[in-house]
Amino acid sequence: MTVMVQDSVHQFSRQLYRLTREGYAKSEACGMMLAACTNSNPRFLVQLQSYLAKHEPELSTECYYDEPSRVLGVVLEGRSLASTHYLSLVCKEFLEHHRLLDGHLLVAAFPEAGEPAESMVSQLVAAATRTRGRSREIRIFLEQPTNKSASSILLADTEETSREFIKLRLELKGYEVYEARDGSEALEKYSMFAPDVVITELNLPVLDGYQLIGRIQEEADNDGKVIVLTEKQTTKDMNRAFELGASDYVTKPFSISELEWRIRKLQFS
Repeated sequence: MTVMVQDSVHQFSRQLYRLTREGYAKSEACGMMLAACTNSNPRFLVQLQSYLAKHEPELSTECYYDEPSRVLGVVLEGRSLASTHYLSLVCKEFLEHHRLLDGHLLVAAFPEAGEPAESMVSQLVAAATRTRGRSREIRIFLEQPTNKSASSILLADTEETSREFIKLRLELKGYEVYEARDGSEALEKYSMFAPDVVITELNLPVLDGYQLIGRIQEEADNDGKVIVLTEKQTTKDMNRAFELGASDYVTKPFSISELEWRIRKLQFS
């Protein structure tokens, strides 16, 4: 367990890289969080570490703060991207409660982001600094794979506003997005375009989301990648969707950054 206030951005980046590299070498997994803050002191870092430990008692955490850039760095040894993302929600709650968060909270994990590299850590520190004064949201960093990219997505939802919002954000990331207003249209476009990933609401007319998942799995020989994005939040609905072949399940309201992460995560499945 380490808590330290740094006094050099370069030293700060190198220390984070060293710890990340060591953590990755020990367990082949290491998470990192970076956040632009309003201010800090050693006592705040100790409190943050204790707060994280309440949620994960066996967590191995090292917290650092760079005074010139006012960037907080947290290294989580042995943590995958999913675990790091969960802990980033805990960290964000703490920072907002104490009115310390002053920009994005960036999340990265290895090996999902590739192997740790000093240049990558430096870029993440610089990115956290640039977010100062922007919206306080979690952003997930993943290395862009060269041969596993989910380049096309079919989006099925009756809500036009929701479709347009998701479509715009994903197109900005380079995806080709097809839209469908009901299950029947979605199935037709799936057969026509063979998208890499399908994102569907369960509440669809003509063919509902459950029927759509089942039909997609029939066409794809049970290899269709389907993310459910729905207002239905019960365990019964979730279990039924997974039994039919859904790959992931996201409930509304949702974070567009988290949705993009879940799309990218399917590349590694």
